[in-house]
Amino acid sequence: MKRSIFINLAVLTAFMLLFGCITTPVTQTISNVTGGKKADPGDYRKVPAALRGDVKEAEFDLKQASQYLKLAEAKVKFTELKVEKAALEKKYAVYNQELAKIVKQKSEAIVELRKAEAVDNAGLGDKEANIKQIANLRTKELNITTSEIKTTANLDTTRVKLKKLDKKIRAQAKKTGKTGGYAKASKKRKKGRK
Repeated sequence: MKRSIFINLAVLTAFMLLFGCITTPVTQTISNVTGGKKADPGDYRKVPAALRGDVKEAEFDLKQASQYLKLAEAKVKFTELKVEKAALEKKYAVYNQELAKIVKQKSEAIVELRKAEAVDNAGLGDKEANIKQIANLRTKELNITTSEIKTTANLDTTRVKLKKLDKKIRAQAKKTGKTGGYAKASKKRKKGRK
């Protein structure tokens, strides 16, 4: 008995939904981004000016909210650029450290080379062994010089990237209203690099 009542109720509900959807008139509405319905612009034009005060306030709030969103997005972009710059500055520091190590290695190799040449010029030791040792030390010096050139190139390209990124950050800082502090700090860094 309960089962047949449930089935009848389900069939009746289905018919009501089916016929209810068919007979419901379709109204023209405009949907906004959030999925809500907007008033028909034609109807709003008919509203007397005395009753539009709340709408004007809401429109003003909407305009301010839009400006606030633009500012927030600009701040996010500004922060992303600063994070990117920090990563590049770290890379620059690592290349600089690498270059310092290479310069030290090169200086050590040159000292060893000069010692070997001095021994050979003094006529000490085996002449063939001296020539081989000098050749090996010169090869070592050339390999270190190659590494020095590559690291210097990496350092220079990173410096160029930093300058470009600095320009982007200054432009983005203007959009966020943070020009004063960043521009001064950026100028100080430029003076320090020269």
